[in-house]
Amino acid sequence: MKLFAVYGFSKSGKTTTIVEIIKELKLRGYSVSTIKDIHVDDFTLDVVGKDTWRHWKAGAEIVGIRTTNESTIMIKKPVSVFELMAHFDTDYLIFEGFRNIAIPKILCAKNEKAIQDDMQKSVFCIAGVVSTQLSNYLNLPVINAITDVSRIVDIIEVCSLEL
Repeated sequence: MKLFAVYGFSKSGKTTTIVEIIKELKLRGYSVSTIKDIHVDDFTLDVVGKDTWRHWKAGAEIVGIRTTNESTIMIKKPVSVFELMAHFDTDYLIFEGFRNIAIPKILCAKNEKAIQDDMQKSVFCIAGVVSTQLSNYLNLPVINAITDVSRIVDIIEVCSLEL
């Protein structure tokens, strides 16, 4: 499995970049999964009073949900990225919003100042809103995922971390 992250400040183009990358990876025949890091206090997928919530209140540690359209497994505690990764088996695993994970990254930014404020050594490519303003930043390519996603994926195939 190959890993990389896409990170940046809010409204910088992260999700659009990831969606375009997923589509291109799928066109190339790869299987793809994602893990999104959500930074909202008290965020939950569960609804107070519903059956799964009642399962938690009774003491269940893991609750699985299966419908005719989708399935999920909920763990009612924060787990490490490595614990989450154990549940994935695809060619590529994309992390959205994980600034502190030690894997290769694409930085999405609104402008050059945001690049300066958020740059890390692990960045191999820059994308997002700033790609309409720049094509290169400190020898890193700045690529528009909507108009040139194949170029980003060419770089991902070389720069992502293989487990």
